[in-house]
Amino acid sequence: MSKHPIADLRKKLKEADLLDKPTMKSWLKVISLLIVVCTLYSAHIFLPLKFGLILIPITALFSTTLAMTGHEGVHSSACRSKAGNISLAAIVFPLFAGLSMEYWREKHNIQHHAHPNVHSKDPDIHSWPFTFSEEEYVTSGPIRRFFQRHLQGWTFWPISLLVGHLMRFDGLKYIASKPFTSKKKKKRFTKIWLLDTSLILAHFSLWLVLPVVLGISWQIVVGFYILLWSLVGTFLTAIFIVGHAGRPVITEYDQNWRLQIETARRIKLGPIGSFFFVGLDYQIEHHLLPSLSHFNLPKAAPLVKEYAEERGWEYQEIGFFSALWESTVALHTAWKTPALVLDENGLLHDPLLTETA
Repeated sequence: MSKHPIADLRKKLKEADLLDKPTMKSWLKVISLLIVVCTLYSAHIFLPLKFGLILIPITALFSTTLAMTGHEGVHSSACRSKAGNISLAAIVFPLFAGLSMEYWREKHNIQHHAHPNVHSKDPDIHSWPFTFSEEEYVTSGPIRRFFQRHLQGWTFWPISLLVGHLMRFDGLKYIASKPFTSKKKKKRFTKIWLLDTSLILAHFSLWLVLPVVLGISWQIVVGFYILLWSLVGTFLTAIFIVGHAGRPVITEYDQNWRLQIETARRIKLGPIGSFFFVGLDYQIEHHLLPSLSHFNLPKAAPLVKEYAEERGWEYQEIGFFSALWESTVALHTAWKTPALVLDENGLLHDPLLTETA
């Protein structure tokens, strides 16, 4: 058998002691963020409404960061043990955020990571009514094409306020349907499914029922919940979109490891900005090595960059605001941006132009 494509890279990472998962640091970050967000939520109870509205973007930012730590748990990159990763993911995703762990694992780990920016395979570039490539645009109906051509770039960020709520809703649909769609009886009501379901019910009880029982007006409770998670949705969108939007959309490919590098970008941030990204500023490294702890990604980045450049692969580094601008511009022109083929020689080309030639 031939040697694994990134065997040499993994050897260098192991020699640098970067494959270890710092369990204590992961839990310390989660617990610290829980304390911060609980303190902020308490402040909202006692502050006058106008001051609470001023504070809520900060509350949403820290809530987003806490939610992002669940992403590490589902990737098994936070702790050394399986039980530790599941426990961390369970506390953060279904209990804190109301998001199904199983839904996220299926959508993100299995589908997105296996096919980043691949047309018809990556769920992150198929979000009705938007389009991310000319191929999807030509298959849309006339009303949707009008939206994609003239409106999607302008409406994307306002619509991002719905992202947090829509992900939660999709997760609820997933866990509600799984017992009836699983082909194997033993996998219909698994321990993870029961944990997921019970903690999501606990989420709604703690967020919406308990405050009302304790005497807070239901209008305030529901309004705070909707507004907070709307802002979290926009922050999450900003974190995820800069990692891939504006990078090539692929129809066919030969080299999966090159695909992981050339459909992503590394976001250059200082230590404070990087803290809030929980590793997704190192999107290339994360895609090549999804089980690598985000605490080790900064040290791994130079090795990954060297690995890519030695093979003539494009390793894009860019500042956050530049990436945000490029991603937004790409949405304006996505309807006329063709998906590309990544051939066996590692070259990107437009299949439509190739057919014409």
